[in-house]
Amino acid sequence: MYHKWTEEDREFIRVNYAHTRDSKRAIGKVLGVSEFAIAGQIVLMGICKRTDRRLWTAKEEERLEKLIPLYPTTRIAKMMHRSINAIAVKAKRLDFSLRDRDGWFTAKEVCEILGVDRKWLRWRIESGILKATHHYGHLTVKGNGAMYHIEREDLKAFIRRYPTELNGRNVDMMQIVDILAGVDI
Repeated sequence: MYHKWTEEDREFIRVNYAHTRDSKRAIGKVLGVSEFAIAGQIVLMGICKRTDRRLWTAKEEERLEKLIPLYPTTRIAKMMHRSINAIAVKAKRLDFSLRDRDGWFTAKEVCEILGVDRKWLRWRIESGILKATHHYGHLTVKGNGAMYHIEREDLKAFIRRYPTELNGRNVDMMQIVDILAGVDI
């Protein structure tokens, strides 16, 4: 059903919207529309911006720059009390590479580089074809698997030894060139 929005409706939204989903539902019930219709109006009115965002300080940016070469994004997010997305976005804006650590990659990053899924990678690691260690030296089972630490040189050796394992359509070619030739693109 189509709702013809009036200025009174918009004023009611301005007064009662508390930047929460519950407030959208409550407003929707009063106005007889869905919470998604309310969300659309909130965007059009320009009042959707969250008010609880924490701005980054220069000290936090420096800390992020020091942590990125050492830890995966999930760990940094916990250490800095930020979301994973906040860490990834800030790193991108500051032009910090999330993949270029002190010579190692996470299993997820290797999956993205090689264009493969986690099962494919886990089979290669468990069969010994691709050398990997567990983060912090021990197996940490969380969700559906362990977090692996794959050295750049081990990945390079794997790519050179088993080039037919890669599907050219899915690989991150720029990253592969960087790993094999040491050419920073």
